Amino acid sequence: MGQNILKLIKPADIITLINALLGFASIMMTVRGQVESALVLILIAVIADGADGAVARYCGFGVLGANLDSLADVIAFGVAPAVIAFVILDIGYFSWVFAGLFLVCGILRLARFNVAGKKDGFEGIPITAGGFIVALFLLIRDYIPYSYFVYTFAALLVIVSLLMVSTIDYPKLKQPVILAPMSLVLVFDIAVFYLGYADMVKKASLLLFIMIFAYVLSPLGRRYYDRS
Repeated sequence: MGQNILKLIKPADIITLINALLGFASIMMTVRGQVESALVLILIAVIADGADGAVARYCGFGVLGANLDSLADVIAFGVAPAVIAFVILDIGYFSWVFAGLFLVCGILRLARFNVAGKKDGFEGIPITAGGFIVALFLLIRDYIPYSYFVYTFAALLVIVSLLMVSTIDYPKLKQPVILAPMSLVLVFDIAVFYLGYADMVKKASLLLFIMIFAYVLSPLGRRYYDRS
């Protein structure tokens, strides 16, 4: 006899479902041509993704938790960024290639994590970080000369895709000294977008992009420290 699925849902699972809906809304915004709104919805999904873990630790984990989280992440940080990338690149067949590569690598990254898992860190950058990087890069695209943008963005998609399926060890960001500033800037970025301060959105997104890029490069620093 099967169980009533509503009885299996925990508070953290509700936040996870909200995460999936944010990804779906991002896709819908892209279809309607509202790309900036679609990108900001991915930023909100990053907050939801972090919140569901915190709520799960406080209220307990449900039997649906891990699988539900991966399914939501595929939508919010895999499909949604890939659809935006396809629309923004607008280079015909190659748009499918680069956007598809990102999506496939994101799915593989989640599947590997579900099978193997790493409680003390991550193998390859998380798909959340991958979607976050793509969204932030597109929010600061006005800083990049138009003639170089397509090549730069395509290269970024390839690099992020490969990093997601790489065997590079990445730490979990747990330290308040790191998480607090990033969270504050992220909330500020979202707030100024809805308040209509476009220039502040670009500046806050640039700061966040630098922060997450430092995380991507962190294994290099650790290797140098270990050798010295």
